[in-house]
Amino acid sequence: MTRLRLSAVFLVALASVVSPQCISNNDKLSLPLTPDLEHITPFSLDLLKEFNPPTTKGNFFFSPYSIWNALVLAYFGSARQTRQQLQDVLRLSDPSNTLATYKALERLYEERQANTSEYVIDLANKIYVDDDLTIRDCIREVLPKEVQKVDFRKANEAAATINNFVKEKTRGKIPTLVSGNDVASAVMVLVNAAYFKGLWKSAFKPTNTLKKNFYPTPDKSILVDMMNQEAKFKIGDSNDLRATVLEMPYKGDAASMFVLLPFKNIKGTSATPLDTMLQRLTKDSFSAIVKNLTQQKVILNFPKFKLEHKITGELTETLHRLGIKDLFTNASDLSNFDPAGRLFVSKGIHKAVVEVTEEGTAAAAATALIVEITSVFGLPPPPPRFFTCDHPFAFVITDKVTNNILFMGIFRDPNGTAM
Repeated sequence: MTRLRLSAVFLVALASVVSPQCISNNDKLSLPLTPDLEHITPFSLDLLKEFNPPTTKGNFFFSPYSIWNALVLAYFGSARQTRQQLQDVLRLSDPSNTLATYKALERLYEERQANTSEYVIDLANKIYVDDDLTIRDCIREVLPKEVQKVDFRKANEAAATINNFVKEKTRGKIPTLVSGNDVASAVMVLVNAAYFKGLWKSAFKPTNTLKKNFYPTPDKSILVDMMNQEAKFKIGDSNDLRATVLEMPYKGDAASMFVLLPFKNIKGTSATPLDTMLQRLTKDSFSAIVKNLTQQKVILNFPKFKLEHKITGELTETLHRLGIKDLFTNASDLSNFDPAGRLFVSKGIHKAVVEVTEEGTAAAAATALIVEITSVFGLPPPPPRFFTCDHPFAFVITDKVTNNILFMGIFRDPNGTAM
């Protein structure tokens, strides 16, 4: 059978009006207005560990939520074994609940953005369909905002249409996601885009930022712009992770950055403190320490930094290792999009960028899947704790309303690029 090409590009997004029984047995199933996404944390951590084995040396930044959402769109178009593999790896319960969650998230983020100016979480989706590809009519009814016709025979124009959408949604942080060559043989591109901007609840004063040493390794130091402040933060030590964890909330208290700083000295292991911590990082160990953080005065030293990262062929390879196998081969079944069953994902692209300053954090991400056919009262306060991020650490940006990990990163070397 001749296999067409489908190109799928993803950044974060959601859907609205539903026509019954297109994607699931109950496309009109309703969920609470505030869905809890903590169940996808294992997928996020699995991705981090797969992308960053102990042999990795550089900095790293990505959005597991963007990748998860991109794959959820593929899940909506999948059937049989392909659907089951996506369901298992993404920790989805069933199509009905997944679609209801998808729609509830869209409403939630729209309402939050309409009611607050203290932070921005912008999520959007598009399904660009070639003029010559006939997809099921009900897909257009279930995802009316997303489906848009394009002419992939004019590859550069189609790529420009996609990139302009991504650029707009990421506030210019990701001006280019795909090239004309990426989509030249495409019949569909699923685009998922995410943007976050938050101001620190306790901002750093620029006048307190000084040049200080950061140690990528114990015997090497690099001068960095180290931000400094003394304030109350939630902090705690995890013997399980062998790390100290500190929460830096953003204004509005709906999102936070959790910094995971490994203990410097770990006896009895040849692995670096960061690698040891990452190996021990699980949903349970992360949840346990986050729930047990206590607020106290902290003298915080934290570097200013900007990271940019791009993942290409490694994305599909990693997802294949995690168990999404058929989607990337001729065994792919995306017949819920194309009843002829000719579509498979041939390539993946993910881009992410984050900038951390005295004021706060701005982050954006995009994922492209190129698919082809085929304290105690009365006692004196304790002295301030020191939290000095002068050696490699990990950080996680979470949406606390939905218990969801939006972005994850690893900072190893101020002079290094994302690897």
